Formats: sequence, structure tokens, C-alpha cells
Amino acid sequence: MLVQLEHVRKKYGSFTLELNMQIPEDRIIGLIGANGAGKSTTFKLILGLIHPDQGSVKVLDRTAQDLKPEQKQEIGTVFSDSGFSEYLKVNQLIPVMKRFYPDFREEEFAERCEEFQIPRNKQIRDFSTGMKAKLNVLLALSHGSRLLLLDVK
Repeated sequence: MLVQLEHVRKKYGSFTLELNMQIPEDRIIGLIGANGAGKSTTFKLILGLIHPDQGSVKVLDRTAQDLKPEQKQEIGTVFSDSGFSEYLKVNQLIPVMKRFYPDFREEEFAERCEEFQIPRNKQIRDFSTGMKAKLNVLLALSHGSRLLLLDVK
């Protein structure tokens, strides 16, 4: 299993997320729900960014909290906010990605930018919302991810 959440419970004030879920290899799973339903909380649990109050979260055969840096590199993530400064140009992101992801495939990324009409010498702040979303997905796909988490609006 890529991901396994067993008897997971996470409570925030009056909101409680209770979850059992398995994601096997070679599957595409979508989480659909209203704002506040727990989709982002589920992703944060999977990434080990937060801990469950009860239950266990296993990712890539380890507990989420015990993922080593090289295992975290096997996870591609896209959140609504990329976290990159919008004053950067796409070409300026490449050295950053190479530093964080030794398996970053620069040539493939460049080809995909061209294919999806992402200008590499333009500041990200000047991109449309759709262009920013495409860029974030291309970045997440460009380092050999086994698990891809997309948490977008």
C-alpha cells in the first residue's frame, strides 16, 4: 500500500475527522467534499505535517512521522499556494528543485513547460491562475514521485 490510514481521528474544536482509507499502488483516488470536510487535514496527516489524535498513518510502508528525507522525495505535492515567491521566474525555480530533489528531471520539466505554454522567463506573479496551477503540477511530476497529492481549489 502506498497509503494506509487506520482508525484515524483528528479533532479541531468542534470538527472531528474519522477516517479509514487505503491507497494501493497504481491507483488514482479523489477526495471530494465541502470546504471544511477534512480533505486538507487528510493530506497533512499523510505528509506527517500533523499527527493523528488516534489511529495510524502509514505512507510508503512507514509511519508518516518516520519518513526519511529520501522517502519524502518520492511524494509530489501541490497545494493551493505553491510556497514559492511570485517574484521568481520559472527558470529560477530549477536550482531550488534540484537542491531539494536530486531526481529532479530538468530536461523533462523544460519540455513540459514548453508543451503546456509555461513561460520560463516570466515572473510567476504575472501568470494566470491556470498557469500557476499547471506549473505546480509540472513541478510535482518532475522528480519521479510515487505518490502525488493534489490539494487545489
